[in-house]
Amino acid sequence: MNTRQTKQKYKQIILNHMLAGKSLSTYEAYDLYNITCFLQRVSELRDQGIAIQDEWVKNNGKRFKRYWIEQLPNAISGGEQL
Repeated sequence: MNTRQTKQKYKQIILNHMLAGKSLSTYEAYDLYNITCFLQRVSELRDQGIAIQDEWVKNNGKRFKRYWIEQLPNAISGGEQL
């Protein structure tokens, strides 16, 4: 049985997470969803016109980026498939 998700599935998981008003980091994407290619999927979503914001965060001496969606283009909704 193949348990690997497709690129489209990963993008949908990331998009749904952010549409729920939550932010996500690379580590969290791996920890929550076992996504190892998070930054590539974020880049693909941005290329599709999704306005994903990011900022550098420092926590416990470690720097990393958090990603979230503030506003979506009118064409994209939470139920729409990519």
